[in-house]
Amino acid sequence: MSETFTGTVDILDQNGASTIRLNANLATLSMGDQGAGGVVSLQDHNGQETVRLVAVSGNLQLGGTQSAPGDISLRGTGGLETIRLEGGTATLTLGANGQDGDFVVDDGAGREVVQVDGQNARLRVGTKGKAGNLSVRDSGDREVLQVDGANAVVRVGAEGNEGDLIVRDGRGREVFHVNGENAWLRIGTRDNEGDLAILDAAAREVFRFNAENATLWLGANGNEGDLRIRDQGGREILHVNGETAYVRIGTRGNEGDLAIHDASDREVFRFDAEFAVLRVGAAGNEGDIIVRDDAGNESIHLNGGSGDIILRNADMAEQFDVADAVVADPGTVMALGIDGKLTPTRREYDRTVVGVVAGGGRFRPGIVMDHQGEPTATRRAVAMVGKTAVRADARYGAIAAGDLLTSSPTPGAAMRADDPARAFGAVIGKALTPLPAGEGLVEMIISLQ
Repeated sequence: MSETFTGTVDILDQNGASTIRLNANLATLSMGDQGAGGVVSLQDHNGQETVRLVAVSGNLQLGGTQSAPGDISLRGTGGLETIRLEGGTATLTLGANGQDGDFVVDDGAGREVVQVDGQNARLRVGTKGKAGNLSVRDSGDREVLQVDGANAVVRVGAEGNEGDLIVRDGRGREVFHVNGENAWLRIGTRDNEGDLAILDAAAREVFRFNAENATLWLGANGNEGDLRIRDQGGREILHVNGETAYVRIGTRGNEGDLAIHDASDREVFRFDAEFAVLRVGAAGNEGDIIVRDDAGNESIHLNGGSGDIILRNADMAEQFDVADAVVADPGTVMALGIDGKLTPTRREYDRTVVGVVAGGGRFRPGIVMDHQGEPTATRRAVAMVGKTAVRADARYGAIAAGDLLTSSPTPGAAMRADDPARAFGAVIGKALTPLPAGEGLVEMIISLQ
C-alpha cells in the first residue's frame, strides 16, 4: 500500500530544530540548519562510505577505499563519456571517439589565454593583449625552462642548473645537443653525420658545413662568400675574399705573418710581413723554390740544400733599345749604332758587335737584365753570356764545332773567324754545332772578345 503526501516533511533534532526538510512544492531536500551543517553520506553494499558531501566545508568526496576509488563521468548528448575524472589514477580525460576534447582558461577580461585543442593536438598560451608564458621549475623552485611570448624568447637553465637542448633522430641517437654548462653545440653522432646550412634572403645556401667530408663552403651563385677574422682591437687581420679570390693577412698596426710547418712541426715556410722576408726550409728540411713554365717544366730552381740557383734556360741576356724600322729576329747579330741603339751587323769583323738577339732555336734566356717589359720592335733582349743560337752564313767558310764566330757581310749573320788579327774585339762566340754550307742557325757559346 502506498501513500501520497504533499507539502513539507521536517525531521527534527533533539532540540526540536528542523535539520532535514523535504519540500514537495519546491522539489528540494535541505539538510542542516544554522547550528548544524548538513552532511550526505552514501555507502556501498559493504557499508563503506563511497560518497560524502559536507556542507560546512563545501567538499564532495567520492570513493574512499582501495576497491572503490572515486570517479566523475560526464556524458555528451550522444551518451558518449566526454569528461572523466578518475580518482584511482589521478587522471582527467577530455573528449571521446568522435568528440575531441578542449581545455580552455579565460582571464579576468574573458579572454581565452590558455587552450588545449584536442582536435589539432595544440597548446596555445596567450592571446591578443596578453602574451603567453610557459614556465617550468625544478625541484629547487628554479625556473629552468621559460617560453616568453612577449619577447619570443626561449630560455633553458638557471643559476645552479645549466640548460641543455637535445634532439634525437628516429633511432633514438642524440644528433643535436646544445650544452649550456660547456657552452658548446654538437651536431651529428656515429652513423649519422651532422651538417649545418645557412640560407640568405633569396634562399641560397651561403654557408654549409659538411661533417661527412669535413668541408666548409662559403657563398653561392650570386652571393660570394668572405671569411673575416678580427683581432682584439677589432681590426680585420685576415680576409679571404671570394669575389676577388684574394687572401689578405694583417692590417695597419698589426702586420701579418704566414707560417707553414712540416710533419715534424718544423717551420719550413715563413713570410714575415714586418720585415718583408720570405724564409723557406729549416734545420733538417732544406728549402727549395721551383718555378715551372706553361708546359709544366721546371725553369727556375732555387736549391736550398746545395745553395744553387738552377736556370733551365740557357743564356743571360739584357734588354737594349733597337733602332727604328729594324727587324731583329732571334739569332740576329747586333752591333751598336752611332746613337747607341742596336742594329744588325752589316760588315765582317765588326768590333761594335754587342751580341745576339736571344731566343733563337731551342734556347731561351735564363736571366734578362734591365727588363722593362715584354720585348717590342724597339726593345729586344740580347744574349751576352751562355748558350744561344745565332744566324750564320757558311758561304764565307764552312763552320765546324769549335770555330770562333764573328760578324759577316750578310746583315745580322755570323761567319767563321779566319783572321786572328781582325777577329780581336770582334768575336761573338764559339760554334757548338756545324754548318757546312748555306745559311742557318748555329748553336754557339757566347764569348765576346
